[in-house]
Amino acid sequence: MGSAAITLGLAFICLHCGRASGTLLKPVTNVTWKSFNFLTTLQWEKISGDVVYTVRVAGIKSNWKKKPECTRMASTSCDLTSLMQNVTDTYTAEVLTFSSSITDETDEPPYTKSPPIQLLKETKIGRATFKVNKTTNAQIQLTIEDPLTHIRFSNKTLKTLRDIYGPELVYKVLYWKDRSSGKKTVIAKDQVLILDVDPGVSYCFTIQPHIKSPYKYGQKSSFQCTSSKGDFLSDYSIGVYALIGFGALLLLSIIIGISVYLCRRKTAQNVPEANPLKPV
Repeated sequence: MGSAAITLGLAFICLHCGRASGTLLKPVTNVTWKSFNFLTTLQWEKISGDVVYTVRVAGIKSNWKKKPECTRMASTSCDLTSLMQNVTDTYTAEVLTFSSSITDETDEPPYTKSPPIQLLKETKIGRATFKVNKTTNAQIQLTIEDPLTHIRFSNKTLKTLRDIYGPELVYKVLYWKDRSSGKKTVIAKDQVLILDVDPGVSYCFTIQPHIKSPYKYGQKSSFQCTSSKGDFLSDYSIGVYALIGFGALLLLSIIIGISVYLCRRKTAQNVPEANPLKPV
């Protein structure tokens, strides 16, 4: 009986020591990057157990760095954008696993290394916005606004795509006559584009950022259409058309409802006259 108790106690002590040293902890799995307009986040799958995570990142041209927000945290994602401001560098991150109940981190914990990421090539590009203005009856001007990124200048202001890619950034402009299936494409190298059009005809436009090197496209914008009457231009999108259609249906429903109500009221008033009570 005594020897069994001693054996059990030793096993408990060994188990506790194993936990303290981190040998029972497991590294995380499925470590992936997500980057959109240079907003870059590391994600991974949660493992079982009462654990916390610490993330560190390094580039070929930079040493290992940590964010206070991503140190001993329970979350399974970490925004590393502020530590990855050199878009020409290639970065690798590590996710370290710790026991949440043990603060002594003298031993090297289990960790999982991310795949490398090069932001210039791998970040996804969003859509750009633009304005349409008619300069003459036969010309239309498109003014494009370069999308902002999450990379900052030394004064902390945000850089645009053009600040990062320079002349490698162009815009694919797709335009067509309203209610026509024929479409034309033109490349805009600058933020202002002048197009010759047929007078008195409505045109629709959509644009898409294009990075020539490294070769990739951004998201397409919603389309905008000009008005064929006068010089007035309006922005049209699927949402606007849906709103106009909903308003028309609502107005029609109100008119029908009022008409039905008035007809029923008139009928109710005419019934006594058409069937007068006969005197006894």
